Order: sequence, then structure tokens, then C-alpha cells
Amino acid sequence: MFTLYSSLVFVIWAIINIANATHNKMTLLFVLLFSVAIFIFVLYFLKLKRETKKIKVIGEIEFTTSLLRKRIGDSLTEYNYQTIKEIEIQKHIPATSAIDLQNGYFSYILKIIFTDLHSESIVISNKSINRRKKLTIIETLKTFKKMTQLEIKLP
Repeated sequence: MFTLYSSLVFVIWAIINIANATHNKMTLLFVLLFSVAIFIFVLYFLKLKRETKKIKVIGEIEFTTSLLRKRIGDSLTEYNYQTIKEIEIQKHIPATSAIDLQNGYFSYILKIIFTDLHSESIVISNKSINRRKKLTIIETLKTFKKMTQLEIKLP
């Protein structure tokens, strides 16, 4: 990533020199505006990457064949699938590393809507606990959708 940014500086420098040599002011203006836009994007990206590193794991969610198990801290809650009306997932924080780019997002918001129409939302990571199996939450929910009769809304 650093190589990409450092080579971009040399490309912009070369374009500026060519624009000065040909006395084309519009090209020079375009390059300068493009450079500022790239700089702002890189700053935003680096800030987002720093913030995602601060996120700590406080629990886990597990989909079994008979129930959904949610563990947050010392609290363990199990939901029978008969009490769940639907599950939907929304994009949350964009991916900032090559490892997270498989689905494009670092985290998602998982919303569980129950049959009595109350709901619960949980921010979940896209990473699996089991490091050997690189299952994402989207792949897990696609498989889960085939196994159950629940309505599952994917992004």
C-alpha cells in the first residue's frame, strides 16, 4: 500500500512537469485538484484503519441447527428459531486491509426481528473465530438460509 502511495507522488510530479512544459493550465489545475482529493482520501482511509484497530471483541454469536446463541461478556442468551421472524444484515464499517477485502466490509449490523415484533441489533465482525476456516458472516448466513425456513435479508 505504501508503495502505491509513493509511486502516485512521482506520477503526479511528472504530470505537473509535463503540464508546465506545455503551458496547459487546465491540466495543471486538474492534477492539483486530483492530488488534493487523493490526499484527503488517504487521510480518511488511515483514520478509519486506526479506528478499526481499536475495536475489541466482547462476545460472539453462533448459529446452530436448533438455536442462535449470543454470548456477550458473561451473559449467554439463546434464541429458538421459532421465536425469530427474520434476520437482516446491513453493511457497517468498510474494509481497510487486504484481509478484510473479501466482502468489502470490516463489520456488519445484524438485526434479529422476533415474532412478537421487537428487534435486537448487534454489530458483528466479518472475521470468523476459527482462523483456519475463513468463513465470512455473509457466507455463514447464505448457508444458514439454505438450512432453515427463516427469512434472511442479505446486502
